[in-house]
Amino acid sequence: MPMSPRPAARASLLTALILAVPLLGACSGEVSVGSGDPTVTQAELEKAVAARITGEDADQVEVVCQDDLTAEVGATQDCKATAAGTSTGIRLTVDAVEGEEVEFSQTLFISETELASGVDSYFTDQGIEVTGVTCDGELIGEEGESAMCEVTSSSDGDATVRATTSDVDGLTVNFSIEVVEA
Repeated sequence: MPMSPRPAARASLLTALILAVPLLGACSGEVSVGSGDPTVTQAELEKAVAARITGEDADQVEVVCQDDLTAEVGATQDCKATAAGTSTGIRLTVDAVEGEEVEFSQTLFISETELASGVDSYFTDQGIEVTGVTCDGELIGEEGESAMCEVTSSSDGDATVRATTSDVDGLTVNFSIEVVEA
């Protein structure tokens, strides 16, 4: 029997945060760099991103960035916000540099690994024996964005599914799953 969940079924990562969802305030931010220093340090980035997370459990969210952010328009740096064992990616992009002030925008995303895990859990929760899930990339946390995943199952056959962002609630990126080929 081929895999066939409800059409466009909804799934969500960071489910542990749904009850008291910390919010990522503002889609942009600003930090100061030292005179003559063309980078925002990793520690400064983590502090700036964490300061924008608000809500009841905001103090329980850990923010870790991969590296420093070059103070140059278009430069990017990825950070991860983690709470209760689940995480959401936050991509920072430098929009402007004026003197010592660096302005950046923030975009949420689900990493390829986290997305595969969420798709796996969705089908496993329906009683389908999933033997593997691979996704073609991350899922951007903007309504309508999508990523394709290949699901292999020893019990129900293989399927190609599309994960599409339906909405973003705080740090939670909600998405639907649609089987596009079984």
